[in-house]
Amino acid sequence: MARTTITAAIVTELDRLLVEGHECARVAAELGITEYVVGVVANDKIGKGRLPRPDRLRLQPFQSPRCADAASIRMIQRMLDVKILRHGQIAREAGVSVNIVEQVSAGKRLPISTERPFLFKDLGERFLERPIRCPGCNAMISIAPCRACRALRS
Repeated sequence: MARTTITAAIVTELDRLLVEGHECARVAAELGITEYVVGVVANDKIGKGRLPRPDRLRLQPFQSPRCADAASIRMIQRMLDVKILRHGQIAREAGVSVNIVEQVSAGKRLPISTERPFLFKDLGERFLERPIRCPGCNAMISIAPCRACRALRS
């Protein structure tokens, strides 16, 4: 059988014939190409080649390791507790790296709350714009006056 060069015109004609509902064998015979090529262009693998990955297994962009928020960590912990999925599958579902899942399973990474701490207004506490060093204990503080100094005094 003489091989026909696949050009844009042949692909366009092939698409038109497939949309009209013609069978692969008839389209292949009419255009002088193999049924396999018709199947590949139609995105219908005929038992040869790799099948496309299912949507649920496609890799999704994952968050930066420093961006695993508390909700993601809790979700990973719940999936680990069920003990059905492997670490790679959990990472894909949660949108994080496998390393983060391993850290969560080892207990090295815990959910950290981003909520602001409660202020004691009667003690005159207030939030600072930027964290500063406490002049008394040299600790970084974001609430003034320093709670560590107050604890040491009492």
